[in-house]
Amino acid sequence: MKVEVIANPIAGGGRGRDMAEALVQALRALDQEVALRLTTCKGDAETYARETGAACLVAVGGDGTVNEVVNGMRAGEAVLGILPVGTANVVGRELRLPFDARGAAQLIAAGHTRPMDVGLHLGRRFLLGAGAGLDAAVTAAVMARRGQRSSLWRWVAPAVKTVLTYEYPRIRAIVDGNLVSEAAQYAIAGNCRYSAGIFPATPRAAIDDGLLDVCLLHDLSVPRIITLLGKVWRPSFVEGAGVIYLQGRHVRLEAVDAPVPLQVDGDPAGELPAEFEVSPRAVRVVTAFCGSADAEDPDKHGQTRTNTDRHR
Repeated sequence: MKVEVIANPIAGGGRGRDMAEALVQALRALDQEVALRLTTCKGDAETYARETGAACLVAVGGDGTVNEVVNGMRAGEAVLGILPVGTANVVGRELRLPFDARGAAQLIAAGHTRPMDVGLHLGRRFLLGAGAGLDAAVTAAVMARRGQRSSLWRWVAPAVKTVLTYEYPRIRAIVDGNLVSEAAQYAIAGNCRYSAGIFPATPRAAIDDGLLDVCLLHDLSVPRIITLLGKVWRPSFVEGAGVIYLQGRHVRLEAVDAPVPLQVDGDPAGELPAEFEVSPRAVRVVTAFCGSADAEDPDKHGQTRTNTDRHR
């Protein structure tokens, strides 16, 4: 199998190049035909993915690198592999991928794949999800200070400052044509459970159910954010007061009374309004498990939490 490794050399605090070279060596040891391309600036990974004719494209880096590779891939023509070397590595966690070159090489060579839904926003694909409100404001603050190397610690100071100063403007949410809320202050449309960085903000999401999971938070303040951070690790947090949780194929988010920032797959994406839809099972991904999400957790689908009367 012909494999092309597309790597961000500065990902993971500068470990991207070494990890990519180790992956190439491990793949060659497994008799795979491999080429390596290193990115030098934003957009390179998408360009490289569009140019290649390899049967498997492997993104080495963070979720931003993965997003670029997915957007460069021609539909149905290649398999996506990932060696997570970024800050949050949400897609890698969702797919239970190894974080070492040898383990990644073994999965790629074995050909373990499964289909994954793809979200769409302004004609571009996303795998994780989109966030409007606080996490987008944090993302913008971090990117404004980002140097050549990225690490989780670089998020801490701008994240804390943003949480303390953010004013929580209201968001109108429309899912599959139905008005769900006019007073949300934080909105996530997720394709993965960990759709807000390292936090499982859409805990019932499944990557192959043909749906986006929508989580809307209301009545936010600094004390409430701190409380939610403690509760978010339990999937039942979506049943609490001030939370609306549902699924849909089309999501529209609008700002009600002030501009609301937006992020898609962990990168700033302007401001609301924004619309998202899902393309079911649109890409095949290398993964450590091949069963459907339904088989693993039958309680993930068809779950709707509203509390809508209070927040419209």
